[in-house]
This record gives sequence, structure tokens and C-alpha cells, in this order.
Amino acid sequence: MVNDTLGVALMFAGLFAKEKRNYAIVANNLYGAQKIYEFLLNFFKEEEVVFFPVDELLRAEAISSSRDLLSQRLYAMGQLLTPGKKILITHPAGLLHYLPNPSFFLESIITLKKGDKVDLEKLKFKLSRLGYKRVNKIDQSLQYAVRGDIVDIFSVNSLSPYRIELFDDEIESIRTFDVATQNSLKEVDSTMILPASEVLLSDDEINDFAKNVAAALEEEEKHLKPENAEMLHSNVMNDVMDIVERNDKPSLYKYFSYATKEPHSILEYFAVDDVFVTSKEDFQDSCASLINESESYFLELQNDFRIIKGLRNYMPLSDALPKKYPVSYGARFLVSSSTYELNIMPIVPSGNGISSIMPTLQSYFKTSSKVVIALSESHQRETIANMLSDAGIEFENVEGYELPIKKIGLSDAPLNVGFEIGNAKISYISSSELFGHRVSSSRYTARFKNATILKSYEDLKPGDYVVHEYNGIGQFLGIKTLENDGAHRDYLHIAYAGNQTLYVPLEQFRLVRKYSGREGFAPKLSNLSGKDWKKKKKHIEERVNELADRLIALYGTRAKIAGYAFPPDDELQAKFEGEFPHELTFDQQKALNEIKADMEKPEVMDRLLCGDVGFGKTEVAFRACFKAIDGHKQVAILCPTTLLARQHYEVALERFATFGIHIALFSRLVPEAVQRANIKALQEGKIDLVIGTHRLLSKEIVFKDLGLLVIDEEQRFGVEQKEKIKELKNSVDVLSLSATPIPRTLQMSLVGIRPLSEINTAPSNRMPIQTYVTPYKAGMIYELIGRELSRDGQVFYIHNRVDSIYAKADELSRAIPSAKVGVVHGKMEKADIEETMEEFYEGKLNVLVATSIIENGIDVPNANMLIVEDADRFGLSQLYQIKGRVGRGDRIAYAYLCYKPNKNMNEDAQKRLEAIQEFTELGSGYKIAQRDLLIRGAGDMLGPEQAGFIDTVGLDLYLKLLNEAIEEKKTGIKKEPPKAKSLFSIDAYIPKDYADSSDKISLYQELEEAESETEVKKLEKHMADVYGKLPKEVSLLFQKKRIDLIVSHIEFVHVQEENDLIDILMADNFSRIDGIGIELFQALTPFLKMITVSFLEKKLRIRLRKVDDWVSSLENIVKIIHALASRHGIH
Repeated sequence: MVNDTLGVALMFAGLFAKEKRNYAIVANNLYGAQKIYEFLLNFFKEEEVVFFPVDELLRAEAISSSRDLLSQRLYAMGQLLTPGKKILITHPAGLLHYLPNPSFFLESIITLKKGDKVDLEKLKFKLSRLGYKRVNKIDQSLQYAVRGDIVDIFSVNSLSPYRIELFDDEIESIRTFDVATQNSLKEVDSTMILPASEVLLSDDEINDFAKNVAAALEEEEKHLKPENAEMLHSNVMNDVMDIVERNDKPSLYKYFSYATKEPHSILEYFAVDDVFVTSKEDFQDSCASLINESESYFLELQNDFRIIKGLRNYMPLSDALPKKYPVSYGARFLVSSSTYELNIMPIVPSGNGISSIMPTLQSYFKTSSKVVIALSESHQRETIANMLSDAGIEFENVEGYELPIKKIGLSDAPLNVGFEIGNAKISYISSSELFGHRVSSSRYTARFKNATILKSYEDLKPGDYVVHEYNGIGQFLGIKTLENDGAHRDYLHIAYAGNQTLYVPLEQFRLVRKYSGREGFAPKLSNLSGKDWKKKKKHIEERVNELADRLIALYGTRAKIAGYAFPPDDELQAKFEGEFPHELTFDQQKALNEIKADMEKPEVMDRLLCGDVGFGKTEVAFRACFKAIDGHKQVAILCPTTLLARQHYEVALERFATFGIHIALFSRLVPEAVQRANIKALQEGKIDLVIGTHRLLSKEIVFKDLGLLVIDEEQRFGVEQKEKIKELKNSVDVLSLSATPIPRTLQMSLVGIRPLSEINTAPSNRMPIQTYVTPYKAGMIYELIGRELSRDGQVFYIHNRVDSIYAKADELSRAIPSAKVGVVHGKMEKADIEETMEEFYEGKLNVLVATSIIENGIDVPNANMLIVEDADRFGLSQLYQIKGRVGRGDRIAYAYLCYKPNKNMNEDAQKRLEAIQEFTELGSGYKIAQRDLLIRGAGDMLGPEQAGFIDTVGLDLYLKLLNEAIEEKKTGIKKEPPKAKSLFSIDAYIPKDYADSSDKISLYQELEEAESETEVKKLEKHMADVYGKLPKEVSLLFQKKRIDLIVSHIEFVHVQEENDLIDILMADNFSRIDGIGIELFQALTPFLKMITVSFLEKKLRIRLRKVDDWVSSLENIVKIIHALASRHGIH
């Protein structure tokens, strides 16, 4: 008898450790399966424990969905087919899930080895058939890309994608690469590519399927009215065409059971020795209810003439679990004398904090015959060892989960929760019970990977708006390659007002930028012949100049204020940091180092820390707080809302628990008497850390010695509060936290003005948010919410209209008996909003119906479902922020983006819907959301009045103007426009069979931005890595760039092409050097047949004849001249 997930996990940990066999565990639901999986990872490698999750909610009609759970399933199928004994963990929806024939799945796996011969066309065909989506550059799992001789593939069994380089039809090399930079990482000899779809059908199955559906359709149409028959025919045949053409859509899964010859479940993917079902009654109930729900849903679809009869979403239990499998069941109670009882109980601590550690241990020493204290953190083991020694209690160090020879063992095993095996009198106690925090909230390695923020939100597509520095706003029509006298050149083709067009050579790309404005904002096209653009630009340059003055004055004065130099980290700081259960990400560590370096300087710190919601800003801030407290200073954390203050307070109490730090909370929810006592204690220096809302800014609150002020989301405070913050900031170190990203170019502008740190990487074990775009159906919504509430979860329901929000809340309350519904919207009083949020946070409410006001909210770890009504009416950046509300706990979260299933959607709504689909699949919609957030971030930093100017010229040009203005103020030197580059008649361009149009633009842009020989070499290497060997035309382009770099130095006046000659005119500073003529003549001896050297108006002039490989000769000549100039001190 095993009564819960912990007991099941423990039993199988013991069985598998004792004898490696193939086990299948079927938990009651997805959450239970996930918990068992994570607990088993304490004991075994990821290769031995296989998790097979299926969404328990009907996803049959979602038009698009994120691919997190699908990726995990594909990975599980691949894992089970590899040699070695395994434990499979699934749940009823997973067990009844139809899958391809395991032998067909195995045959479909592609193995590629170095030296193999490959037919590229066949490989592309096979990848498409396996469900891979072709893209130009991979940015997530389940995609492939082909560029010339390069094939990139991202399969779910690898955490990095593979790059296969071909030489003719032979695999020359296979290497992994980084999705964000696209640079290769390391070479491998071979790779295995798993299918990217679970709806895998052979050609025979597809042919039979099409015939069978046609026959069934013909039969059903006979019994229908003509208009209904036509509707059914149209709907079904559209789906059939998609299946025949192998268009992989989530909504096609409902036909899979009809198309496969016989049902195959996940148990057939390995040789199962034992199947264990955690609870027979719950299992049978779950299976019956899943099958009933899907049957009634399919009946609904039949009545709407959407599908034919005979489709199934789940297989019958007798097919999933035939008699050949040995099955045993867990039960809550002893059923018979042959039942084996495993009595597992949780560890119950005696209280909170350091003082309750010994009483907790003593109580288990009395009742257990063996106690293992499992602590993975060395300083925690040290603390416990000292406590036991001081109390005169004997203990021994043990390995992993081994039992001690005597009574008490101390181990470094990473146990995330303790337990007591009652009938064996054995207790395992973890840091969760002793120190109050878990080792790890989740040990889940997401198999679906995507790059964080890619540069490609700047990608130019035909139809995008662009800004030409001198000609204004136009519309990009495409790239044209024009030929003149046998030399090709790439041009940007841009349309302006009044049907005017402009061709800009791509070598002059620096003059053109993508117009980045807010989503949905369309700028007015400029007129090429008008003066309007010049006026606009001049006006903005003036405003930007004023802003630059303000920024420099504001932060310049702060930088001169003397502050307190905190001492370097000591042992106590190391202990505090060591107590954190996770490794910091690279970005977190970098940000922390920058903050600490600032704190240790004698000037006051004013640093901004940016990072997406849930990327770990709080932990970095807490470490800075501890450093200040360790340096005998007080710390204040200022929050925009009562609830956020409370949340920080609760986390801080737990995080600082073992260090005797006194923490107080100031907000309207704290009784007045307590606040008065705290004000006095604060003044006397008895409180180390204070957390609160704007209440902290009132005059009665006086610090004894404030050393650090942390401000969370400063942009959300009012004007009056911001003024008070300025006063408080005066002579203390300040760390501001923001969840809105700041554009990279703005960060560059603010170097030396406003220090800024960024966290761009998500923690590795974040649970995925499974997202669906689906038509709104009341019945489906009630079912979703009901099911989430039955698991004791909570739901965010976004209804963005205040006039009908109470009616919606009322409707949900009536339809779902278990729903305790609260309402939040922007027109409510702030105190009422906070009160409702508080009740939701505490679990008194389980459904929160809200407007988009919750986009910057709080963590509710138990809220794992988000439903957005009319999602197509939201901006993508709003959806991005709202989606961040869920997925904060330790279970898989769901987001349903719903739209009204209106057949007559206009083109705009259709486009928005497509963008949301793209957003869900992390495609271009996701990048639009990122761009919008960057614009918002720039506005937050520079002030709201700047937002209008950003719209006028676009974000990129605006930031360029700001950058130049700041640079000029700092150095006193006005930046001159760059020298005009010579355009030689050479065949230097990027051929279209080497890189496609959108890539060409970014490559020319990167080449344009390269400012040194080293950067050019780096780009050359990168291009060869990503696109394959450089063709002659591209090599010429690089050669031309190297020449441009050299001749931009001050010793050259110009290098120009004149018919069959190249004219090189030297500047006065070079021409006047004593004896330079002779030096130059000697240095250029190898080229004397091709050149003439003379003086023109006292300036040296070299003329090169365009013969043989004259471009290489020109490169060598200008190199020689530049070396001479440098030798004579001309820089």
C-alpha cells in the first residue's frame, strides 16, 4: 500500500537501485507524475528516468500551441527506444495517448556520421516529413535550415542544434552551435535526429486514410441536408488535405487514431517488466472521464458538421493496458493480507528559524532507529555538525542515501524534501525542514529550447518602414542586385511619398535603419524633394541635446557625491550566498560582481538592474543587501505595491533566517502599534532591513545609518513619490530593479553616465508555459477552470472590458461551483485592488477576473492557468507581460489565448491572430513583443515626453542622435560624418545562392559596423561557419572593407577610381615628411610596373593601373603607406 507520490517515488527508488528493471509508473494526474519524476531524479540519471506528459485538457481545436510538452514526449519516445533499463513515469492521459508504431518511429530516426554520403534533396524531404519546420536560421527546437552546403537541425534529444557541412555530397563536419550567436561550439563525429512530430504516418497509411475518409464521408452525406453535407465535406476535406500534405497542426491529432492501422501506447516503446498504477479507483475514474469528455466533445463537433463519426482522442483502456502487462496497484488502505504496506510520512518541523533545528532533530532521534540528515550545502552541514557536537550527540558522515552504522548519519545528498518511513523507523531530513527552503523547486530539463532575445527583431522584410538619415522615412521594397559592366552590386530599394523611389548601395547601409515604432503605429512617408524631414530631424536633435545635458548633469552630480566604501566580501557573505539552493546564471553572477564593485568604491552607487520577470533579480538584490548589512549599514527596499512589499518580506524572512538579521515591513496592512515600535527600532539601529511601500518615504521614518536603497520598478511610482525618492537617494548607494529591457544601443549611450546590469538568461529549471491559441467556447473554458480548481490550483482570467467584467465574474461563479471569484480593474481604488490581490495570493480566492492591469503584478506560485479573452485585441508586448504571471511555481503552467470564432474576420484581425500564433511558437510575434518592450524601456529611462520623438524618427535613429549628443558633451568633439567610401567597379557582393535577402542586410550591416582588422576577420570566420565557404565575390567584399578601413586614416585624402586607374592622394601631414618620397619609392618597389608616383599641389599622388589582381595590389599598397605613416607618428 502506497498512499502518495512521495511513497511511490521512494518505493521505486529502492526497487530500481536494488535491481535494474523496466518499470512504468502511472500517476493519478500530470502533476503527480511530475512530482514522482522530479523526486526520482534525486537518485538516478536523467537517461534512466523518463517523463511522458500529455496535456489533460482537450487541445484538439487549438490552431497553434507552444511545443514544450510535445518536445518532452518526443524526447521520452527516443529515450525509451535506446538500450538500458528505465523507469517511465506517465499518467492516464499519457497512457491512453495514440502514438506511431514504435518500429516506424525507430526507422524514422536519422543518423548522420562524418564521412557519410548524403543526398541533400532527400534529407530536406525527410526532415519536412518528420515534422521539422524549415527556417532561414534556427532559433528553437524542431526546426531545420539549409544555406548552400550547410544544414542546421535542432532535435529534442540535444540541448544544442547541429550544423552539418557538406563537401559535394559528403559530410565534411558535424558541429554543435549556439542558437543566440549562431557560432559553432564543438565538432562531433555523429548525431541522431529524432522525429519532430508524433503524428507520423507511412505513405500506405495516408493513402488508406484518404480512401476510408472519402468513403465514410460519402455515406454520412447521404443522410444530411445539402447545405450541411456541403459544410461537413468542406471541413473534413480541408483536414484530409493537410494530413496528405503532412502539414503538422495540433488540430489534426484527432484523426490519428482513424489513420493508424492499430493502436500503440507509450508502453510499447520499451520492454516493460512491471506496470504500477498509483491508485486503481482514481485511475479507472480518470480514464473513464477522459474518454467520456472526449466522446461528448467529438459529438459536439459532429453536430457542428466539423468531423466524421468514429474519431477518438484516447484509446480504450483495454488497448492501452492489455492483459500481457503485469500490473500492480497502489491503494489508500490495506485491501488484503497480501498487500504490502509502505507507510511514508512527511517530516514535521518543530517551528521556524535556527532555534527550532535542534528540537526538530531531537524529536526524530527519539522515534526513529536511523536518521539521515541530507544537506547538499557544505556550510549547512557544518552548522548541523557543530550543533550536534555541542549537544554531545554522536554522528557519522555517510555517502549519498546510505544508512549510518549507528543511529545518525550526515550526508551531502541533494534531497529536496524529507520523509519518514514509519514501519521501518527510518527518517531522512532535508534542508527544507531544517533551514526553511527547498534544494530545488524543479529539476525539470526543458527539452524545448529557444534563443532568448535574438537580434533578428531588427530583420528587414519587404513592406517594413525604414529611416534614411538624410532622406527620411520610406518603405523598404526589397533588395535588388543590379549589374553594370559585369560588376554586380546589391541595393536597398526604398519607396517614398508621391511614388518616388531610391536605390541605396548596401555598402552605405549605415545611412539606413529599420524604423522601430510601437506595435501597430504606421509613420508618414517622407517626400524626397521636400524639406519637412530636415526640419523634423533638426527639432529632435535640439530636444536630444537638452536631454543629453539633463542626463549628464543628473548622473554627473551623483557620481561626485562621496559615499561609503563597503569592505570586500568576507566569510559570512560567502556563507549567505552558499545557502542559495541554485547556481547563479552567468548573467546573475556578472550583475552581482558589477554591483559589489560599485559598492566597494568611495562614490555613491546608482545602478539599474534589468531582467525579465522570474530571471532572478531578487536574489542578486538580496546579496547586495546582505553585503550592506554585513558592512554595518541599514538597508531599505522600496516597492510600488503593498502586495509586492509583503512578498519581498516573506522571501527575505526565509532567505535571511539563519543570520539573525532583523527585518521589518512597513505597509498599510501592518498594525499601527507594530509600525510605531518599528520606527523607534529603526531609529535606534535595531532593524537591519526594512521593506515597504511609499510609506517608507514619510517624514516620521528616520534611519540610524542607511547604506543601501533598493527600488523595485521605479517607473511605477508617482511624480511626488519620485521627488521624495530623490531626497532619500542623496548620499546612499542605490540599486534600481526593472523588468523592462533596455535597448543595447541606449546602454552604450549611457556608459559612464548610468551604470546598468542586465540578466537575459532564464534559470535553467523554469517550468515551461504550455500556450494555446484557440477559439473561445464557454463550455471549454468552464471545463478548463473546473479541472484546474480540482487540483487546488488558481486561475487568472483576463477580460479587458470594465463595463462587463462583473457580469463575467458572475457567469463564472454560477457555471463553476468550486470557483471563488474576485475582480480587479483599473478604475477601482488602489486599496481595493490590493485587498483583492491579497485574497488571491492567500488562496481565499481561486479565480481572479482582471483587466490587463495585472501585466506587472506579483508572483502567485499556485496560479498555473491563464485564460485571455479576445487575445487578438491585445498588443503582443502586453500578452508577453501577462503570460509572465503564470509558470512561477513548480508545475507546468497553461496559457489559453482565446479569440471569437467569427467567420468574417477582417484582414487586420486575421493578421493579429497570425501574429499571436507566431508569438505562441516564439516566432516573429515574439520578437515584435521584445521590440515593443525595448521601446517601453527606453521611454521609462528617458522620460515620457521622449516617447513622441521616438515615434517620429524610430527608436534606432533616435538613439543614434542621443548617442552622438552625449559623446559630444563628454568629449567636446563633434563627430564628423564619415568619409565617403569609394565604390570600385568590382564584382564584390553577396550572391543570392549564398545568403538570402534578409541575411544579406544583416551581413552588410555587420560588415559596415566592423571597425578593425580583427573584427573583419571575426566576421569572415562567422560567415564561413554559418553559410559555408566564402565565394570569390564575398571574399572581394571583405578585401574592399579592409581597404576602406585603412584609407579612413588621416594620411589619406582620397582613393578614387578613374576609368582604368586608381588615384591615391596623400594628405599634407604625410607628404611633408622629410625624405618620404624616397622611402615610399623603396617600399613600393614590387609594384613599380603598375604605379606612377608624383606630386600634385605639394601632395604625394600614386596612380595604380587596373591590371591583373589590382585589388590585392591596392590593399598591399595602402597597408605599406599606413605602416610608414605610423612609423613617422601619424595616427
